[in-house]
Amino acid sequence: MSVVVLEFGALIIMAKYIFQKNASGPWYFRRRIPDDLRKHYPAKKNGYLIFSLQTKDASKAAQVANRQSLEQDALWASLRDGSVSEGPELVRAANALLGSFGIKAGQYAEYQKAKLEPERFMEELRYQADARELVHNTVDWADDLPPLHRLAADLYYGKKEPFFLSAAITEFQELKGEDPSSKGGKLRRSVVSGFIAQFGDLPIDLYTRESANGFVKFLTDKGNKTATIKRRLNSIRPVFSQMSRERELDDKKIFEAVNIPNEGEDQRERLPFSATEIGLIQKACLEKDDDLRWLVGVLCDTGLRLAEAVGLKEEDVFLDVPDPYISVRPNEARRLKTKGSERNVPLVGVSLWAIKRAKTKASNGFMFPRYIDFSEEVLANKSTHASNALAKWLRTLQIADSKQKSCHSFRHSVQDRLRDVQTPEELRNAICGWTNKGIGEGYGKGYTVTVLAEHMKRIIIPEAVGCRASNLQKCERDPCRDQRRFYPRRSASLHPSRLP
Repeated sequence: MSVVVLEFGALIIMAKYIFQKNASGPWYFRRRIPDDLRKHYPAKKNGYLIFSLQTKDASKAAQVANRQSLEQDALWASLRDGSVSEGPELVRAANALLGSFGIKAGQYAEYQKAKLEPERFMEELRYQADARELVHNTVDWADDLPPLHRLAADLYYGKKEPFFLSAAITEFQELKGEDPSSKGGKLRRSVVSGFIAQFGDLPIDLYTRESANGFVKFLTDKGNKTATIKRRLNSIRPVFSQMSRERELDDKKIFEAVNIPNEGEDQRERLPFSATEIGLIQKACLEKDDDLRWLVGVLCDTGLRLAEAVGLKEEDVFLDVPDPYISVRPNEARRLKTKGSERNVPLVGVSLWAIKRAKTKASNGFMFPRYIDFSEEVLANKSTHASNALAKWLRTLQIADSKQKSCHSFRHSVQDRLRDVQTPEELRNAICGWTNKGIGEGYGKGYTVTVLAEHMKRIIIPEAVGCRASNLQKCERDPCRDQRRFYPRRSASLHPSRLP
């Protein structure tokens, strides 16, 4: 039975395999197990797979159900062609069967050492194999047992339990301390789920190079750029290599040196904004004066990544000091890209104005609450939403080669502006959050905010606020005629000297 999940004009989108037990409850997945595969699902007496999709949203339920059905199709194809002899359900059922007799996988050696045997379990195997005498040699009787009991016996006698990819990703993230709800954790799970949907949930040592190449083709056919495909491969590769080592399995290195056709040829060079364009953007931010423009203002004169700026908390802002600054550090709404990304960044120019304005509208502890999702138990950083909104707005300005410039271009621009004032590379890296090379990098606490601020003040574009002053901090003490002229009506509310 299909369920309507979306109606849009003359279009109706329907989804199979989902249902609700009651109108206000969560959605469930329900699919009939093919007759020839029921032996692999001994616990499903009614012949159906039924489980909760953990959501009350019909469209989300349809997406999860689609992924589940694709995974099952791939697994069932492997079971039918003999690529694998058992799936995750059968392994779980076999372990449950052993547990019902009070024994565990691999315990045969313990019983043999004590010159004992689990009599009730052995009687069950004799009954299932219809054998009068059962010897401790799987070759003699394995073919006479049903799949469930044969696997349970194999596990008891010491056969290594198949280690499926669905279990590998969970164990990998636990081992690495990677939060599955973080951006990186979600991405890795999404990539693994996509791989399973194409090739089935198999033991990780049964996938082949053909699977890896097929995954590249699948991603290419979906329209992914080669850089995106490379990131996907870099995300799934360590799951196979790390867990093969941990489980002492043969690592076939199926993702090593995988060829991505025309790699890099579709990459569009990301260009920095020119000083003139930065000035134009900053003027527009001052004129518009809302939270989205405050976000741009922060990016212009700090070189922060967009996610770093979106995730700023009130406690990360330090204004009542000789050189105001923000502290970029991980929090519950976002992690940092690298260890070197944790740093203090001076506030100068328009970034200082923007932070002061944002502080007046901060809520729930965050400077830009519009782009923090508070609806979930784990806070979500919606930097992608902010990026899309900012890209749309930037295209309305007179920016050359606008398709090759984005929010990340502000980081490139800050680097160029720092180079132009002859800031040493080590200082530039400290400001933008890149790790310096060399052993000495690991010693000491790094540069003080005062030293960094001296260099940051040199890159301010005074024309952005129609001001001849060397920096906005001077304007705060003595508002100049040029800035009042630029804002004849709104200067009282916009000028930094009027901000709290």
